[in-house]
Amino acid sequence: MTALDDLPLEEQARILKIRLDRAERALLDAETALEGRMRELDSANKALSQRESELVQKLNIESRQLLAAQTTAQMATIYGEKGKPFTASQGTGHLLGLPTGEEGSLEKLIGALHPLDRDRIMRDAIAFFTTLKPGLEHRFEHRIVRYDNGATHWLSWVIRREPGADGQTSSVYGTVRDITLSRANERAVRALQLRAERRVKELNRLSDQLASEQQKTSLALDARTQFLSEMAHAIRTPLNSLNGGLELLSDQVEAGSKDFEVVKSAADQLVEIASRMIEQSGDVAQLPEVTPPKTAASQDAGVEKLDTPPRVLLAEDTESNRYVLERMLQAIGCKATIVTNGVEAIEAIKNASFDLVLMDVMMPIMDGEQATQAIRSMTGPASRTPIIGVTAHSLQAERERLLSAGMTACLAKPVRREELETAIRTAMIGREAVQPLNARFDHELFQRAFFDLPENYRDRMREAAKKDISEYGEEVLKAAKTGDAEALSRAAHSLKGVSLNVGAIGIVEEMSRYRETLADDPSFSSSSLRKEIAASLLAFDDLFGALVGGS
Repeated sequence: MTALDDLPLEEQARILKIRLDRAERALLDAETALEGRMRELDSANKALSQRESELVQKLNIESRQLLAAQTTAQMATIYGEKGKPFTASQGTGHLLGLPTGEEGSLEKLIGALHPLDRDRIMRDAIAFFTTLKPGLEHRFEHRIVRYDNGATHWLSWVIRREPGADGQTSSVYGTVRDITLSRANERAVRALQLRAERRVKELNRLSDQLASEQQKTSLALDARTQFLSEMAHAIRTPLNSLNGGLELLSDQVEAGSKDFEVVKSAADQLVEIASRMIEQSGDVAQLPEVTPPKTAASQDAGVEKLDTPPRVLLAEDTESNRYVLERMLQAIGCKATIVTNGVEAIEAIKNASFDLVLMDVMMPIMDGEQATQAIRSMTGPASRTPIIGVTAHSLQAERERLLSAGMTACLAKPVRREELETAIRTAMIGREAVQPLNARFDHELFQRAFFDLPENYRDRMREAAKKDISEYGEEVLKAAKTGDAEALSRAAHSLKGVSLNVGAIGIVEEMSRYRETLADDPSFSSSSLRKEIAASLLAFDDLFGALVGGS
C-alpha cells in the first residue's frame, strides 16, 4: 500500500484530480508540438519537391544543350552496360544522316559502314572486347555511307571499356565525331607543302643556273675588258702622233679654218676616249661604254634633229592616253610601238630593240614598276634601255620608289610636250654616259641642285660635290674598317646628305645596304660601296654636261 491509500477518500480524490489535470495539459502540449512538427515536415517536403523539380528541369536543359553542342560539333556519345543494349546520344542519328528525331543504334551504325571498312572494323570490335586492354582509351577511324545522301564520311572513335569484378566488361562508353572536313584540310595542307617543296627545289635549280650564268658573264666581261684595254693602248700612240701633227700644222693653216677645227676636235675626242677606256677598263663588274663629249651645238639640239628617229616603246593601257602620247612622240620625231600592259612591254623588249621605253605606272596584269624590274633583270643591252615612267602621282616618295626600281626618270600626268621632249633628250644623251657606269642618279634632283644656283657658281658646286663625295666616302670606308661606330655614323650622315643633294641615290642605297649588312657581319666586303662611289664620280661630269651644260 502506498501513502495515498492512507489518506482520506476526499483527499485521494483531490490529488487524483490534480494528477489528471496535469496529464491532460501534458497531452495537450504534446499534441500541439506534434502538430507544429507535422507542419514543418510538410513545408520541408514541399521545398524538397520544388528543388527536385528545379534540378530535373536544369538537368533537362543541360542535356539539351549538350546534345545541341554535340550535334553542332558533329559529335555523339555511346554507353553500354553488361546485359543491356547500347544507348547512343541524339547526335548519332545526325552523324549517320538519319531523319530528324530518329535515334541511332548499333544496328544502324553497322549498316552504315562503308564496304571497304566493314571487315576491318568488325575485327577491331572483336579485338576491343577480347585482347585490347581495359581501362584505356582506344581510337578507331572508318568510313560510313550516310543514309540521307549516300555521301562518304569519315568517323573517329575514342572508346573505353571498364572491367567488372569477375574480369568481364561491366560498361563501355566513348565518343564519336565526324572528321571528314579535317581530313580534307589535312590533305590540302599536305598538297601545299608538297608544292612548296617542289618550288624550293625549282628555285634552287634556278639559283644554280643563275650562278652559272653570272660566272659566264663575269668571264665574258673580263675578256671584253682586256680587249678594250689592249685596243685603247694600241690606238693611243697613233692618236698622239695625229694630234701632234695637227699642232704642227696649226701655224700653216688659215686662222679660223672650219675644216681644220673639225679634224682637230675629232682628234681631241679620240684621245680622250682612249684615255677614259684605259682608266675604266679595269672595272670588270661594269665596263663603261663611252661616247665622245657633246659640243655646244649638239647639246642644244633637240631629239627631232637626230639623224635616226628614236625608236620608242609606249606602254599605256588607256586608249585616250595612248593616242595623246603617240601623237606627241610623232610630233617630236620618234617612231612609236604601242603595247597595253607590262607583260606586253617585256615581250616587245625581248623581240625588238628600242632606244627608250615610255612606261605608264598603273597598268593591268603587270604594272609599270614590276615591268621595269623585269627588264632590268634581263641580260644584254635590253636591260640598259632608258625607261621613263608616267605616273598620276607627284609625291617624292613615289618618284624615289620608281627610280629605285630602275626607271631613268618620271613624268607626272598630265604630260606636256616640252617635258616629254626634255625627258627623252636627257635619257638619250645620258644613256651611254650614266647607265653603263652602274651609277644611278635622280635627274630632277641633280638638275635642281645646280639650276637653283647662279650660272657662274655651278662649276664650283660640281667640283665641291665631287670632292665631298670622295672625302666622305673614304671616311665611311675607313671608319668601317677600323670599327669606329661613332666615326662611321658621322661620315655616313655627311655622305648621305651631299649625295641626296645632287640626286646620287645609288650611293645612298648602297651605303644603307652596306651598313645594315656590316652590323651583322663585320667582315662584309666594302667593294660594292666603293665601286658605286667611283662610278658616280666618273659619271658626274658627263651627267653635268648632259643635263646642266658647262659654263
